[in-house]
Amino acid sequence: MSYQEPDFLKTDDNKGKIFRAAAKLFAEKGYNGVSMREISERTGLSKPTIYYYFGNKEGIYTSLVATSLNYNVEIFQDIQQRDISTKQKIIELVKLRFHQVLEYPDLAKFFIDLLTGTEKLPFLEQLMKEADDRRKMLVDLINDGISNGEFGSSAKPELASEIFIGSLMHFIHKQLNTSEVILSDELAEEIVELLFLGWNE
Repeated sequence: MSYQEPDFLKTDDNKGKIFRAAAKLFAEKGYNGVSMREISERTGLSKPTIYYYFGNKEGIYTSLVATSLNYNVEIFQDIQQRDISTKQKIIELVKLRFHQVLEYPDLAKFFIDLLTGTEKLPFLEQLMKEADDRRKMLVDLINDGISNGEFGSSAKPELASEIFIGSLMHFIHKQLNTSEVILSDELAEEIVELLFLGWNE
């Protein structure tokens, strides 16, 4: 399945330019290390133009996080509603995530740093709660697999989701540190197949 590039990442409008540039800068330097002047220089847009769209640096950061989360939820829900097995739904989710990393590596690095970094930003507390809710959607999907008999009754959805996410993060991190293409549809299927063996007991 292919998905249309999200509007907020298109390079042919000012918001897309700001999002792309800001994601790269925030990933490189963290929130506190980036100035509006740098974003202006990276995009070629004036600071008043950037203020017009987002108000300030915090507005750019929170919009980048919130818009990305909402986009991924829409896709998750689309996959969840498809008439395929739970296992195949999870494979499709991994393929999608891998595609996003290859297509938008700066955004992927931004999110990894956001989730694993030490920089604590008070204005992100609510958004981080929403990010945790997204993780719970995976737990619910695994629970669905248990209910329909596809996964074994001894599978532990919370633990399974943590191991699953940790495995993806490992390969995504490797991809972001090499020019060689590591992420692939085949790898997505192999990861889920391997984890499926444990979930199926």
